[in-house]
Formats: sequence, C-alpha cells, structure tokens
Amino acid sequence: MTDQIESSAATENVAAELSTAPADPAPWELLGEEVGFERFLSVRLRRYRMPDGREVEWDVSGREAGVDAGVTVLPLTPEGRIVTIRMFRAGPDTVVTNLPGGLVEPGEEVAVAGARELEEETGYTCETLDVVGWQWSGASSTFRKYVAIARGCRPDGKQQLDETEDCVPVELTVDAFRAELRNPGAMTGIDAAYLALDHAGLL
Repeated sequence: MTDQIESSAATENVAAELSTAPADPAPWELLGEEVGFERFLSVRLRRYRMPDGREVEWDVSGREAGVDAGVTVLPLTPEGRIVTIRMFRAGPDTVVTNLPGGLVEPGEEVAVAGARELEEETGYTCETLDVVGWQWSGASSTFRKYVAIARGCRPDGKQQLDETEDCVPVELTVDAFRAELRNPGAMTGIDAAYLALDHAGLL
C-alpha cells in the first residue's frame, strides 16, 4: 500500500508540473507507410505532414511481423544479488553484460514471457515476477520494452538456449551491478536496468 501511495503522489506531482509547462507541439500527421526491410529486425519508411505543411520521411524500426514487444527482467536472489548474463552481442561486436529477457510471443502475457525467458537464458526460476513498466525501444521505434522484477530467483530450473545464444549466468551484488552500468560499453539495455532498479528501490 505504501508503494501505491508514493506512486500516486509522484504522479500527482508530475501532473502539477506539466499543467504549468508550455503547450506540447502539435503532432505530425501520418500519411503512409511502406516496408523497407524485414527480417528479425524491420525498418519501415513513414511519410508525415508536419504542422507547417512540409512533408518528411522517417525510418522507423521494429521487429519481425507479429512481434511488437519484449521484456527485460531484473532477477533478485533471496540474498539480494542480481542474476545477469554474459553474452556476445553483434552490435557492440563483443561480449557484454545483460539482464535476461527476450521477445513476448503473440498472445503471450508479458509476465509469462518474462519468467520463461529468465529460465531459458539463466536456468533460474523465480517465486514472483511483477511487470513494473514499459518504454519505447528508441525514439524511432514501434517496439515496446517491458520491464519486470523477479524475486526469489534460484538456479533450480533448466537453461534452454536458442541456437544463436551463448548466455553465461553471473550473479552480481547490487554495487557491482551498478558499477557495471556506469562502465561505458560494458552493458546493453541499461535504460531498462535503471528503470527496474528504480522500481526495486535499489538506485
């Protein structure tokens, strides 16, 4: 109940500040969209009309057809340690630290996807898993990244990696995890990690 009261108060404070802020800019009018590229990642070309009448084109990224969301999980052990994974990422072209997570399958509940991805990537199961929010994957993305906190995580499940995954689970203290977040290039998905830490009261 205390968390709900604090969240409600924070929402009221934000609403009060926004009520005195300058008016938002007018939204752009979507005129059309076409597929530019589509595999695991997709790029669509959108054409917009701006409020002043100019027309512009914009590249918008997403995922393969039918998949519009993913989930990132902050797994906490009974001792308060954070379960991370070490894996190769093609963008950075190196091995980095990640929180476990993955795609939400069409029709799948986000919490179910989070628990499934946690066990598949780490071999850990959890006592509880709460979805605490979501964010856009990027400013030019249609993909939603949900964030969840899993508690009571133990290595009593079965790791089941996809053929292109090489996840190695590593438990970190909260201090070590925060140090990794501040280390440039050491992690990916740090926006979701900070959001999860904030909701968990660990910032």
